[in-house]
Amino acid sequence: MSKLSPLDCLDCKNILKNWLEFQLVDEQGKPLVNMPYRLKIRGNPRLGRKGVTDGNGLLREEYMPAQPVTLYIGAQPLADEMEQRPLREKRGEEFSVVKPKAEAEGHQYRYVTIGQISDGLPALNDWKDPKDIPPPYHFPDPEPEGYEVYPVNRRYVLEVCPFRAWVLQLHHQKEYSIVNAYNQCLMSVLAYAGKDVDVKGSVLHFFNRQMVDVSKLPYQMEKASATPVVYDVPFSERYTRVEFIDSQAGDNKQGDTKLFYVASKKDVIVSWRGTASLENYLTDATFQPLALSCDDDKALCSDFIHHGKVHKGFWEAFSLIGKLKVPGEKTKEVFGDILDLVARKRLFICGHSLGGALALLHSAQLKEHNPCLYSYGMPRTLTRSAVEELSSIIHYRHVNEDDVIPTVPFEQDMDNSFFNYWTLAGYDWEIMKLLSPSPIIQAIKQATASKEIYLHHGKVVHFFQANSCPEWLISARNVSLITGIAEEILDNTTKLYLIPELNQETEKDFSLAGERQNALFNQLSQQEKDKLFVENRSADLKGGFGFSNHSSYKYAGYIDKRLRELCEPDKITAYQDNQRQFKAKMDNYKMLIPDNIYYRNLYFLDMDKQLVKSLAVSQQEEQGTLALQHYCDKKELSV
Repeated sequence: MSKLSPLDCLDCKNILKNWLEFQLVDEQGKPLVNMPYRLKIRGNPRLGRKGVTDGNGLLREEYMPAQPVTLYIGAQPLADEMEQRPLREKRGEEFSVVKPKAEAEGHQYRYVTIGQISDGLPALNDWKDPKDIPPPYHFPDPEPEGYEVYPVNRRYVLEVCPFRAWVLQLHHQKEYSIVNAYNQCLMSVLAYAGKDVDVKGSVLHFFNRQMVDVSKLPYQMEKASATPVVYDVPFSERYTRVEFIDSQAGDNKQGDTKLFYVASKKDVIVSWRGTASLENYLTDATFQPLALSCDDDKALCSDFIHHGKVHKGFWEAFSLIGKLKVPGEKTKEVFGDILDLVARKRLFICGHSLGGALALLHSAQLKEHNPCLYSYGMPRTLTRSAVEELSSIIHYRHVNEDDVIPTVPFEQDMDNSFFNYWTLAGYDWEIMKLLSPSPIIQAIKQATASKEIYLHHGKVVHFFQANSCPEWLISARNVSLITGIAEEILDNTTKLYLIPELNQETEKDFSLAGERQNALFNQLSQQEKDKLFVENRSADLKGGFGFSNHSSYKYAGYIDKRLRELCEPDKITAYQDNQRQFKAKMDNYKMLIPDNIYYRNLYFLDMDKQLVKSLAVSQQEEQGTLALQHYCDKKELSV
């Protein structure tokens, strides 16, 4: 409490008979100690007071006039302290532990951000906003005006929001993470948005508004209402660089390639936009393979992929960005800027559709920085030698049901029974090794050993729509005697989350499953073997290719639903229940279901049950546990 000079008022005894207290605490109820303060009294500037809060976060001033008082806390000490204070687990004033205690003791309660009580702006290093304003949530007024109260003769308990921001929960590891899959898929969705900070769901709105507003969780990416898995960090450790790159921007408009990249203290995230315009469709359709080596004058002579060939359209779309400068910079090139940012940081790259192809090329360019690539519905991009050269890159490639895009570009060399059978997941060495009996593997290796055919890179993750209906029953649906049975079996479907790449803990289990499948395969006749790998094509059972399943929203929505069920298995059981019903009905009609379909489905059901392993890394980290709790507390989404 500061002292008042007798010269500061006339008849002080009758006028200055009031008192006032402020108590500053964080969201856990812990006091803010030694915070420098200043009180300004309306109409009486000479009666102002100053001091520091005590060990209880309390300041008390006596001999006060009965006039409104404005509190100012030193901006920099307040910001520095509140950066280190944690958020409470549940957001919203209704979850405050401070409010009920303050009100029970007869005090006035207020929830405030640092900008509502500070005496100015603290240093906001690397904060760049197109509106040239401080982060709006923490600083509702661009120029802080303090916190005014009236009347006096009471205590005001101020619960101060920590000066924090959200960042995405991501794991840089070789093993598959469903949290990575979900968050990087949402970033792939966000790549389709624009950059206008005033448009909800735009790239800048997401990072410069939603991710720095800790009153609630982020809620919209492009037009998708969705909540990523996030945790809070000090404001200075947020995404400080947010760059939106458009090859059509500026005076030298070329092509239609877009991406954004962001950098925090620990991470760099790059997301490439997929097919969104006629120009993009023309890019996708330019299948001509270009040699990457330096063997002849017609080759590209790439400096980061030295063997094989690349899809011409994808290469040209990617190369456009290499010619662009960072917005607002005259000399700094986009690829050079990203290269500077990734030094000593974890690198995550993602993309959907065409964006997945461009993300793969970018990962190849940055392979020395160990990128973690997750793609969704991407087409084939490189030929065999290039894929083998890049085999060390972490890449999980997602395919949703019968999405047609992963099946292109088409190649005559791939017109054989194995490729036809697996065409909807896209040809992939890893799924071949896991799901195919060894005789088939050897035959394919021999047939393609010397050919530069388009292959998929990475480990496939297939969202597979399983059914148990044999083809003869489908064709007999109009026969009255068995129509009822046909309808009953046709209605039996379930969607499975298949991850063939396994961590060490589950490899043994799947090796045993593979041995069981090999044993089954060896017991089949040649005719039955032909049916397993030729006639049983998912496309035939589904009535054609699935363009509707290519939407980035479909990918994000399915991962979201499965992740939610993993987080709360006792509350959300839709997929567990559906799979049990599928298995029970399949057992009931086992005599009508070919063995190859029946045992394939059993194997896939077992594989789906391993999905929970992909959540373990998030559950084992303290920040991951809290991030999942935030995520589980969110409302139902409409992704």
